[in-house]
Amino acid sequence: MRINLSRFLLAACLPALLHAGASATKVEDLLKPHVVFADFKVEAPASLEHSVSSDGKLQVSGKMEDKTATLVLRPKEGTWDISSYAFFRVDLTNRSDGLIWVRGALNAKGGTASMAFILPGERATVGFPFPRMPEADDSPEHFKLQDIRPNGFRYFHWKPFYPEQMSACRLTILSTSDTLKLEDVQLSVGQPYGVAANANLHELPYLDKFGQVRQLDWPNKLHSDEELAARAAKETLETQTDKGPASFNRFGGWNAGPQLEATGFFRVEKYKGRWWFVDPDGRLFFSHGANSIGFEQSTPILHEGKSRAELFAWMPSATDIPDAISKHSYHFMRANLYRKFGPDWKDKAHERVHSRLRRIGMNTIGAWSDKELYENPKTAYTNIIHVWSGAKPLGKKVADPFAPDFAQRVEEGLRKLFPKGEDPWCVGVFIDNEIGWHEKFVQNTLLGDADMPARQAAMAWLRQKYSSIEEINAAWGTKYESWDAVKVLPEKSDAFEDDVKDLKRLIANRYYQVCHDMMRKVLPRHLYLGSRIHSASPEIMEEAARFVDVLSVNRYMPLAVTKLPEGFDKPCLIAEFHFGAPDRGVPGSGLSYVGDQMARSRAYASYVLDAVLQPNVVGTHWFAYTDQSAAGRWSAGRNGENYQVGFVDVTDTLYPEISATSRSVAEVMYSLADKESVDHLQTLEATLRAQK
Repeated sequence: MRINLSRFLLAACLPALLHAGASATKVEDLLKPHVVFADFKVEAPASLEHSVSSDGKLQVSGKMEDKTATLVLRPKEGTWDISSYAFFRVDLTNRSDGLIWVRGALNAKGGTASMAFILPGERATVGFPFPRMPEADDSPEHFKLQDIRPNGFRYFHWKPFYPEQMSACRLTILSTSDTLKLEDVQLSVGQPYGVAANANLHELPYLDKFGQVRQLDWPNKLHSDEELAARAAKETLETQTDKGPASFNRFGGWNAGPQLEATGFFRVEKYKGRWWFVDPDGRLFFSHGANSIGFEQSTPILHEGKSRAELFAWMPSATDIPDAISKHSYHFMRANLYRKFGPDWKDKAHERVHSRLRRIGMNTIGAWSDKELYENPKTAYTNIIHVWSGAKPLGKKVADPFAPDFAQRVEEGLRKLFPKGEDPWCVGVFIDNEIGWHEKFVQNTLLGDADMPARQAAMAWLRQKYSSIEEINAAWGTKYESWDAVKVLPEKSDAFEDDVKDLKRLIANRYYQVCHDMMRKVLPRHLYLGSRIHSASPEIMEEAARFVDVLSVNRYMPLAVTKLPEGFDKPCLIAEFHFGAPDRGVPGSGLSYVGDQMARSRAYASYVLDAVLQPNVVGTHWFAYTDQSAAGRWSAGRNGENYQVGFVDVTDTLYPEISATSRSVAEVMYSLADKESVDHLQTLEATLRAQK
């Protein structure tokens, strides 16, 4: 049995402001409660008292064992159907004595998650901008490039979610206090779904001349060239008076910390039981940075050969604003920087980046950033090459490391990075990104052509382990007549699965060893930062750890939820993470999402502080410095991402909440990392209270 929310409607029907031709819709009105859940049951620990009023307000109070508790809120019968909406929200007031961390999950066929960090006395929203399946999309064709569309459709990235079958909302609460008191907990949905319910948002042109969604309005949206100039002037004054955290030396290392050997280049070292980067001046260094810093963010001009010009209120010619139009795409950020700084915008904008990073407490320029930022370095940076592209792969981004030209490709890529020689400002080098180690690359290898070098290496390993074809047949349960017949793989065999693990080691060992050796040959004074692993089995991680100087991982879930691999005495860098929110005009909320900017800034603080407190984590790099275009980004890979995950928006304006929080974290990160035992949530609470 499914319950349609219309039976429990406590708010007005769709407001008139959503009809076609209306003035710009405020995002807060789009996301506010449109339908409230008035009737649900509560599962809670016996130590917590709870009650639900007739208007759907839940009150909870009592003691929590180990300062944690889980509440499960379910329909009294069947499931909820929330498919007519695109945003689920839980609003609550924290009347407890301490900070609470609310981790929410929507249990349905599939699932989705969000979170909020709430200080005593505050009311906040745990917001879920949930995805849905492609067949539910009714968007016009010209919006199909975008992952997230004006009708509320969101492409699912991690796993599917079916809003027609929502069975529960689960709230896991962690606190700095053992007493919990929540008031007026309310479940509701906002953002009506579908083209008909969002007619004005589909009116063309979609983007205004600054690259913002034309028919939406939100706090700090840019409305004129005069506003843009005023913001630039204000930031110039701030730059003159604010030189960043006093604890930073010229590299962003800890100037009041211990003085270690100054080697002139970055290195890693274990000091007092924890791993650190050490900067060229011999100071401990935690790499606090962001990826994709620069002005390459853009949206395609063409999609599948068709013009997208109708989406844009204005497009400059090459003479109006040089560099704003490229072969593939329109660069709104470049156009806005030209408006802000004039014809020599690029040099001024790069200078602004360095000063801005310092003011928000960042000391590292991460991967895929503008090369010009490295040419006159004022901020430490990382570099990256990709060697799988163009090679015959074993799977997604898995190059054949046994190929005769593999080492040559790595060497050539590394030599192109530093035409003027090794650079003291470079923290280290990544080789590749998110290799498909989690896919069936061993099986692909065994099924490959006989002359594939990786297959030849794998077959040599198998022939060494199994002395005859009869022996491998007995182990795998196969009926091969010869070694050349090892092309059809067994459907189920424990021995085969064990061999796959060993062959993973064989291939990964070769890959990381070659990359390590080429780094030592070409760039002996720079750190090898690994391959930015997103998902990999333990045997892959172990082989990587043998050869890298720093094990880099892309980890979008909070570290307190999904721990880093255990058993590695190796420095680890979080090379990608982010949180997005739906409340600032850009439709998408990224791979890890929350309800609003306050929740986003606090999720950021929690993540970085947790990393700082872990003895093997030496840095965190946010993805990405700038929002993606609301109309979908252009990239050499898959197009379509349009996520509000930046520290700055498309007009080159800093988001104040997350920027201020980044600075607050930077002010305390070195003193915290030096302490032997610190509680994560208590540290977060103290930091947020001080900032507030």
